Amino acid sequence: MAGASPYIGSIYGIPVELHWTFIIMMLLALAISFNLFLIFVLLFICVFLHELAHSVTAIRNNISVKKIVLYPLGGGSIIDLDDIPPKLEFRIAIAGPVSSFLLGFIFGIMVIFIPAGTVKLFVQLLFVLNILLAVFNILPWFPLDGGRVLRSYLEKKRDFLSATKLTVNISNVIIVLFIISTVAFVAVENGYSLLYKEFIVLWDVFIAVFLYGGAKAELQGAYVKEYTRGVKLRAALSNNYIMLKGRPTIHDIYSSIMKSHKHIILFRENGKIYVISRIPQNMLASQKVQNIEIGKMSMALQEFEESEQIYSVYSKMQSDGIGIAAVLRKGKFVGIVQMQHLESLISLHMAHVKGNSKNINN
Repeated sequence: MAGASPYIGSIYGIPVELHWTFIIMMLLALAISFNLFLIFVLLFICVFLHELAHSVTAIRNNISVKKIVLYPLGGGSIIDLDDIPPKLEFRIAIAGPVSSFLLGFIFGIMVIFIPAGTVKLFVQLLFVLNILLAVFNILPWFPLDGGRVLRSYLEKKRDFLSATKLTVNISNVIIVLFIISTVAFVAVENGYSLLYKEFIVLWDVFIAVFLYGGAKAELQGAYVKEYTRGVKLRAALSNNYIMLKGRPTIHDIYSSIMKSHKHIILFRENGKIYVISRIPQNMLASQKVQNIEIGKMSMALQEFEESEQIYSVYSKMQSDGIGIAAVLRKGKFVGIVQMQHLESLISLHMAHVKGNSKNINN
């Protein structure tokens, strides 16, 4: 999903992307009403400041922040949260709602002193949106901040998996209540047009689906983390590749594939390892295949130490949307890992662990 999010800039060296769902909702709002579109623009500002609070808190605690993806509901800071203590996860998660409450308070004070007019209307909207964003995110449902806050609190007396299970169950109950409340509101409220009511229902159903999917993903991730604990990346190491010396030509690539019957072609350059990707179709059409610049069809591989936890690598590759990475042993290249094989290994390992636990219980 994040791969389809357009890059819109960076702050503190953190890339910022606008998720496609936000873009769709803004366009839909514009088709219905310019005022509704304006609300979404202001919501964009509020969500950005909310996510920035998460990211700054993480950076100050020496936690890596890869990027900020702005969703309509917030919660899009891609932060390396693997194996951090619950207390630190709590601190990072709570930073967003606290910042939104603080901004809402500031705008609320400003409203009192600003004279009636367009500026006051904008400030009032910012006040309302920040308070709503804070309240919405602090509710204990995944994948929003409140779910992470609750789970980190529950981890004081529970393990990670059981804390996640209980939080997901609470999250699903709140989602059901949320939908029931929406239907009841639309049924009894007569002050809105039919089109506006339809938009409210569509918007809330979208929110419910988003939250349910996020909660399900959190639970799945917790199971993977629990059942693969102790499994290192070296278990997924693959030698199914060809390493060429220096930047190859098309002829070198073709000859290597025909001789070895391996389709993953790597080469080293300036201390980095690159993988050859697909040749762009327009290059083939130009009939200048021999003149193709290999740099345009190659990609530097992300690197992981073979001693890293397999769940940690899986999580990072999934969030970055990469399908192949280099594996190192004390800084020296020893092989590759592919997302497809990583997923298969994790699934088989989990099935094996669950099967053994059932046999033991029986």
